[in-house]
Amino acid sequence: MLASLGAQYLNADEMCHKRMLVKEVKDKIVEEFGAEVLDAGGNVDRSQLAKIVFQDKARLDALCAILHPPVIEQIQTKIAEIEKLGRRKVVVIDAALLEESGLAIFCDFVIFINTSKERRVERSQLSRHWPADELEKREQFQMGLEEKKRSADYIIDNNFTAENTFRQVKEFWQHCLEERQS
Repeated sequence: MLASLGAQYLNADEMCHKRMLVKEVKDKIVEEFGAEVLDAGGNVDRSQLAKIVFQDKARLDALCAILHPPVIEQIQTKIAEIEKLGRRKVVVIDAALLEESGLAIFCDFVIFINTSKERRVERSQLSRHWPADELEKREQFQMGLEEKKRSADYIIDNNFTAENTFRQVKEFWQHCLEERQS
């Protein structure tokens, strides 16, 4: 929604997925987790890898240690490229592990999107085809939602209509523009 208002959008999750295709990163993943995380084509099978890392926090930390440094560097590079365009634009970093990865230090504002558990489960089933228990399995390895909410600068309630959510996004956008001008 912020991208539709003019923000530059960076999706850390997508960047991580693309990094898994890079030979050097793929080799580190195989070294850490074994060849069983590869599919028949020799690429990282993300669902197989997820089965391993979302059972054991130490394994998830090992994966994050492989993926996060190059992705953080990529995000820093993209932000610098955007700033070189002459005027500082709003950059949105979409990252489930924003605080845990250290990406929050690059943010002027942290937004928490408040969504009920039922809606989060429903959306993960529709968009990612996850079984009902997968979201909870993954969220248990993240900073708690209440802690994320407390550390946020701005909260958007995403439990009602898309129009209601977009109204809140536009309010935040206006606030962000005003801050940039002062």
